[in-house]
Amino acid sequence: MPLIGHDLIPGLWPSASALLATTAAGAEAETYAKALAVAVTLTTVMIFVAAQFFGEIAVRIGLPEVLGELVAGFAIGVSGAHFLMLGNGGPVAESAVAIVQLISASDTTTIQSIFAGPVKILVDEYAAIGVGVLLFKIGLEADLKELIKVGPQAASVAFAGVLLPLVAGFWGLTAIFHLPTIPALFAAAALTATSIGITSRIMQDMGVLNTKEGQIILGAAVLDDILGIAILAVAIGVADNGSVELRSIVGIIFSAILFVVGAIVLNKLFGPRYINFLDKLKNRYSLLIGAIVFLSLMSMVARTIGLEDILGCFAAGIILGDTPATKRLEAACEPLVALFATVFFVTIGAKTDLTVMNLADPESRMGLVIALFLTVVAIVGKVAAGYFLVTKDPVDRLAIGTGMVPRGEVGLVFAGLGAATGALSGAINVAIVLMVIATTFVAPPMLRWVFARKSRRSGLTS
Repeated sequence: MPLIGHDLIPGLWPSASALLATTAAGAEAETYAKALAVAVTLTTVMIFVAAQFFGEIAVRIGLPEVLGELVAGFAIGVSGAHFLMLGNGGPVAESAVAIVQLISASDTTTIQSIFAGPVKILVDEYAAIGVGVLLFKIGLEADLKELIKVGPQAASVAFAGVLLPLVAGFWGLTAIFHLPTIPALFAAAALTATSIGITSRIMQDMGVLNTKEGQIILGAAVLDDILGIAILAVAIGVADNGSVELRSIVGIIFSAILFVVGAIVLNKLFGPRYINFLDKLKNRYSLLIGAIVFLSLMSMVARTIGLEDILGCFAAGIILGDTPATKRLEAACEPLVALFATVFFVTIGAKTDLTVMNLADPESRMGLVIALFLTVVAIVGKVAAGYFLVTKDPVDRLAIGTGMVPRGEVGLVFAGLGAATGALSGAINVAIVLMVIATTFVAPPMLRWVFARKSRRSGLTS
């Protein structure tokens, strides 16, 4: 019952009911904030602990760490413990809710809404940052001088390595499996990628990185990334428009090519000058901060002219790469990649619902058949590209084609962004992820066998 005296002077003195309501609202807000903080902390801890655990296992058995991070996502996501629920797979695990409730004293409904709302948004934003930083670093690692040295040979392999799997994959998915155009385009685009990191690491361990074949593989992989990311930008643009218009596709392709060519030109005209300017600043973090500012600006420029942010991030890396400070900049970016790219790869696994691959379900069986088809096209298309090499030098074409096989983190970028557009069904998304895993698994033994075969032949002829 409100006090009469207080009600006679509204606005100057709150009624008792209003005061109690304000106090209750404040207490409720405090409880909500505490539950949010605990939920975010729990999710972050789960992501990095799982990534570290499965990444360590992957490295110890001779596989890329990124595959361990993907498996970590499987383990804690919709296919596993339901600790990280980022799609439409249902509520987060009751054990996660119980932990948050124990610490924050909030109710289960509020906690579930926190996991489904703010936590999901935050993790998705971190994952988006991870893609940008990862592509920026890939651009930094693109050795344009080496690319120019083996340019014609690398270009012949790269163009074949993009066109063969892209055309074969798109034709097969539409003509044989009757997939709609947009998901078929995304899945076929994922076949064009090549993981520079995985291929170079394997060849470095084998001591063949500086051979003629090794240099051609690296040059072709760089061009593959440029062409593949341009194709990915086209696919995202088509998905955003919801239709396939030839004029629109041609416009996006032309803009993407001009954008990347412009980045290569700016690498000589602007990149060294900008890096020199940053080096003169007294702040010890000026190089990293300046790179992040430039990365953000290039992302904004790409978006402004109708391209995708990811192309701007990649172009920023190309522009600032191949300078005296490139190695320092790569080292400075490593912690950001370790943090945000890890979140990205874990979220891909977390969103991938492996339960859709139920052998009792005809649609799921078809998804597995599509995964097998994509894997075969992915391997055969890249191996065949080695035989399109235009050169008079005596080189091992099979070794060059084999070096282009692993998709690794680049293929996962395609899968993750394709799923984010909503253009891919669960089964097709799983099929792409399985293709990436398969090509990444088979590439190391294939490369070791091919280069060992080459060494044996050299020994016999010497």
